[in-house]
Amino acid sequence: MTLGFVLHPAHVESSSLYLEARSYLQAHGCESVQLLATDPVTLASDEKELRQLPAYEPSVDAVVSIGGDGTMLRAMAYAHRQRVPALGINLGQLGYLTEVEPSDMIDALASIVAGEFTVEERLALCARFRVAGEERQVISFNEVVVEREVSGHVIRGDVSLGGKKFLRYEADGLIIATPTGSTAYNLSARGPIVAPSLRAFILTPLSPHMLFDRSLVLDVDQTIDFHLGQGPNASVMVDGQVVHSLSPPETVSIVAHPAPVQLIRVVDVPFYDIVKRKFRLNHTETATPEPRNA
Repeated sequence: MTLGFVLHPAHVESSSLYLEARSYLQAHGCESVQLLATDPVTLASDEKELRQLPAYEPSVDAVVSIGGDGTMLRAMAYAHRQRVPALGINLGQLGYLTEVEPSDMIDALASIVAGEFTVEERLALCARFRVAGEERQVISFNEVVVEREVSGHVIRGDVSLGGKKFLRYEADGLIIATPTGSTAYNLSARGPIVAPSLRAFILTPLSPHMLFDRSLVLDVDQTIDFHLGQGPNASVMVDGQVVHSLSPPETVSIVAHPAPVQLIRVVDVPFYDIVKRKFRLNHTETATPEPRNA
């Protein structure tokens, strides 16, 4: 068995944990390799490239991230490319994607070596747009965001659902998130938290300049098209990285990727328990209402 490791580039503990993991794996007849910290968008640019690994990328049986959620997103790109599962060791703050704490890393690796884990499938998205007359496809695990490039201006555009015009939006931007990404930028924009096991799009406007300001939870079997209207350009951002500048009257289309990304689960913890732990929501913090007088 060979495990590939993606490390946080600036976290000292990430390197020390990797050395500890490598020693453990060597002692148990397994191999480890440190994967290059390459942009996940470059790694997963289109379906044709996904079928063939580049020469510099070794084949692995699983990918382990040591860092925060950003590092985990890079690890998920490697894992999705090779169609293998990924595990996150948490060195970040909230760490929705990284379920294992550093103190539990060796136990988690032992579970992987022994094959004692489950695999959870998560929805991946594709953002499609044209560059120099050619279609480009970029894969997302959290969200695709179309937002204004210039402060003080809104972007205006029509959203179509399944090929049928739905609504014209005037806003700072739009978020199209996966359930996995519902606890990322979408949550900051007051969008809903959606269980990651569901297959759904979450469309949330950013500071809308219109009466309708609600999020929508949509079926993944339909395409979401955003047609940019007259006005300033808009940035297309995938998992926190700008990948394209959209000019009127260009369109960006969002579809579900046919292959899910796979996450390793070594402990069966319900998603809503994770939410409670991350937000420190304890029953003891909820005040008990006093009985009314008769």
